[in-house]
Amino acid sequence: MRPGSTAHGRRGGRWRPWAVGIGLLLGLQFVFFGLLTAAQAVPDRPIVDNLLSSVEAGTYGPNSLPDRVGGISDTFTECVLVGTGLGAEPDESAFSRAVRMPRIASCAGGEADLRALAGDAPVPREELPDDNNYFRYWAGYTVLTRPALALIGLEGLRIVSGALMVAALVGAALAVRARTSTPVALALTLPFLLGTNMLSTPSTSFSHSLAIAAAYLSVLLTAVGAGRSLRLGYLGAALGAAVFCYVDLLTTPAVPWIMSAFVLGAAVWYRRRSTAEALLVTLTAGVVWVVAFGVTWASRWLFAVVFLGVDETLSVVRGKVAERTGGAWDGVSDAFGAGVVSNLDYWWDRVPTSSLVLVACTVAVLAGLVLAVVRGGPRRLAVAAVLGAPALVVPVWYAVLSNHSQIHEFFVYRNVPAALAVVTAAALAAAAPPRPEDAPGRETLTRGGSAVPEDSAPVR
Repeated sequence: MRPGSTAHGRRGGRWRPWAVGIGLLLGLQFVFFGLLTAAQAVPDRPIVDNLLSSVEAGTYGPNSLPDRVGGISDTFTECVLVGTGLGAEPDESAFSRAVRMPRIASCAGGEADLRALAGDAPVPREELPDDNNYFRYWAGYTVLTRPALALIGLEGLRIVSGALMVAALVGAALAVRARTSTPVALALTLPFLLGTNMLSTPSTSFSHSLAIAAAYLSVLLTAVGAGRSLRLGYLGAALGAAVFCYVDLLTTPAVPWIMSAFVLGAAVWYRRRSTAEALLVTLTAGVVWVVAFGVTWASRWLFAVVFLGVDETLSVVRGKVAERTGGAWDGVSDAFGAGVVSNLDYWWDRVPTSSLVLVACTVAVLAGLVLAVVRGGPRRLAVAAVLGAPALVVPVWYAVLSNHSQIHEFFVYRNVPAALAVVTAAALAAAAPPRPEDAPGRETLTRGGSAVPEDSAPVR
């Protein structure tokens, strides 16, 4: 064996899991595209017929009606989702449709388009939306929406979206509880449940139900992975970010981002009681999540570049990036921090339970910090700060995407109670009782897939 070969092998072994993870993430993009193609192979006719039945029943649109729990129904986006994949040329292949992702108009215009399609007539090009090539989003929701619309219609799809949302929320709470404690799991879920209009979304805006389900799926995957090893925790966060990007239309990416980073950091803290390790893991998990999200989004554009050309793709991407970060819009302020103020005001003024949630979170945070100091001294305050740090992403998100945050404050405000949830859960996690040094059979996160006694090795 050559001198130094062992050290070289160790260095290579340290980076090998990351290389494997990146390879898996890139391979997942082709799986995603294959699923898009399969969804486009679902016949349009039963989808159109069922949507027209909803039009006649008055359950397709209209837009921006009150949802009766303090929010506004986002039926505009709902109509976009059910119309995604429709409006293609009759002889266009499923592959071509998956590449450019056609769609008909939303709500009012969508009804006319649906009637044209029902008469076996193509929708006139001038009546299609300007962004008829809807490839700027993955539109992974079509993997669910198109088969569901063909089989059970719009009302059935709403039921399915609600069921997925509830299942993801409960699953995430149980998984977080298993990695941390019951108070932490409740703190991470209840502020969002009670401080938003999420329970109304299945019947008024199922697109948001799917986004919330994907957000808590990210939390669930991170927590489940953390139960096996640190590497699988990172992998769970990356997979959750990719899936969220796949099905979401830029609603609230900050929610799964900050919650997933918190969960992995909290899992390490509960097992190791090391503030430094918790800080490293929390920061790394946050980076892993946003990189996986960004790679997934960029991959969608790369597919468009390959099959639609550079000019078409860059035109769409540049225009939307400029619009969402600082484009002109009626009622939108370009003052720094306007997105932060706008969403705080919306949450406080429009959500009836906002004051209750804020008071409950404040009491829980103070109680958690006091108990943390009693159990572990002032240094436990640093633990709360480390685990609560991901919440800082929310104001940064509002500031960077100021235009988007102000225009869509009626759902982007959900980042506020999500940040409160992370801060509250962090304070309660810092109050965890001292780790019993002599408890037999205790296990901790490891670099590999197996568990070892708690103090035998540091988490890396």
